[in-house]
Amino acid sequence: MTQSVSTTNFNNSTLNPLRAVYSVIGNLCKNPQQLRDPEIYLSEKDFAHEFHKIIFSAIHNLAFSSGDTTKIDEIDIDNYLAPYPKLYKIWERHNGMEYVQDSIEHANPETFKANYERLKKFALLRHYVESGIDVSDIYDYKSLDLSNHDKGMKKLDKMTVQNIIEHYTMKILRIRDEFNVGQESKDFKAGDDLDTLIEDLNKEPEFGYPFKNGYYNSIFRGMRRTKFMLRSAGTGAGKTRQALADMCNVSCDEIYDLDKGRYVSNGPSYPSLFISTELEKREVQTIMLAFISGINEQVIKDGRYSSKVRERLEKAIEVLKRAPIYCVYVDDFSITDIEMIIERHIIEHNVQYVSFDYIQMTPKLSRTMANSFGLNLREDQILVQFSAALKNLANKYNVFIESSTQLNRSAKEAENRNTTSLRGGSATADKVDYGLMTFRATQKDHDNLKHILEKGFCKKPNYSHWIYKNRSGRNNCIIWTYMDLGTMREESLFATDTDYNLITDINQTIIDYDENIEEPVQEIETIYNLDF
Repeated sequence: MTQSVSTTNFNNSTLNPLRAVYSVIGNLCKNPQQLRDPEIYLSEKDFAHEFHKIIFSAIHNLAFSSGDTTKIDEIDIDNYLAPYPKLYKIWERHNGMEYVQDSIEHANPETFKANYERLKKFALLRHYVESGIDVSDIYDYKSLDLSNHDKGMKKLDKMTVQNIIEHYTMKILRIRDEFNVGQESKDFKAGDDLDTLIEDLNKEPEFGYPFKNGYYNSIFRGMRRTKFMLRSAGTGAGKTRQALADMCNVSCDEIYDLDKGRYVSNGPSYPSLFISTELEKREVQTIMLAFISGINEQVIKDGRYSSKVRERLEKAIEVLKRAPIYCVYVDDFSITDIEMIIERHIIEHNVQYVSFDYIQMTPKLSRTMANSFGLNLREDQILVQFSAALKNLANKYNVFIESSTQLNRSAKEAENRNTTSLRGGSATADKVDYGLMTFRATQKDHDNLKHILEKGFCKKPNYSHWIYKNRSGRNNCIIWTYMDLGTMREESLFATDTDYNLITDINQTIIDYDENIEEPVQEIETIYNLDF
């Protein structure tokens, strides 16, 4: 029996590459452990016909049942499907034994990768068609002219799956740009509505959702909508952990109070999004549980908990389960990818606070920017575009967005702790509303702070936040803090200027969103009751 005979009853759609399917199935039977290759990703959705889905599912399950499975034949698949009457009936109706036997006999390992890629491309095109997107500009599957099919196949063979995705993504973006979405122009006279502005601010001062750091609230006025904050730090200085703490603070309605020894209300809960470029699911979860419970992450990872620790963790799990925190992991991305992830979560989940960790160069980012501009851009030019895109999203959707960058080597010296220390260049901060850098406090810092610390009114800081940009007001100041990276709990201590002189006119601002204040702290400048 030949392949042409065995497939006469199959789906005749020109978006179902039968020869590629035939080759992939035969090669997977010869070497099923290829499915463990991280560069090979197949699922039932990649196959158009139910018969092929059944065969692939059987091969996949047999391959993953044991790492010692080095080959699979038609008898193995027949035995696997026999207990499932409905599936076995389809297998028999399409002469499954003969089909698989033939596919194994004709399988050529040298052509497996090419057929695998063709299979993935057609699966992607089918997905676009099912979603109502016309793909005829790449492959005119409706045409009765075979020459059109040949042209389409040649075009497909020159493209990768990623090329196809980027092709249709750019088409959608061009349509959006033609309608000027997100580029709204607003005209007004400077004196318009001033009376209501003053009255509104008198009733309710302009603040966003509060940071846990009271000095941030004083300087930045909280996490205000439409604002974009850029936090920069060296490797291991807690950029990701600070971002996770911010999103937990926004979305978790309870956290453990270390002073009171119990869980307390953390105010209203709002949907947030964390986009990770380095940490995967379990790593993100343990950091969040550490913040909520106040239990050091290392203790959580070590296991073998005492009854009290377990009780606190179980409560933290309850809090995190009901918290509307959405997470996405992506390691290679373009500006468009990140924009679409953020837009999708805003539209689908009403996300209002976003943390993207972090702005950096990736192969895909460099490639897509070169394609868009027609030339290879420098790293600083690309990162400026990325920063501008995040700021535009904050404005367009009325959300707060924060991100981070690495610092370059010059940042070690205090006199260089400004925008010139940003990796990729100072222009990255052009569109930023709040810009700060986090550093570990050094012995030199402690020596410069000796005139403050010797007064003994606070503990010795281990971290500092250098505010270099603030569209809301005060900048060129340093917030000194004691930060536990194991729990991401932070105690804000005092503020100085960049010459290490104590600033006495900036105190911590506690924004109260729950009118029942139990124990106001002494450093409170003002308590604002706001309805977010």
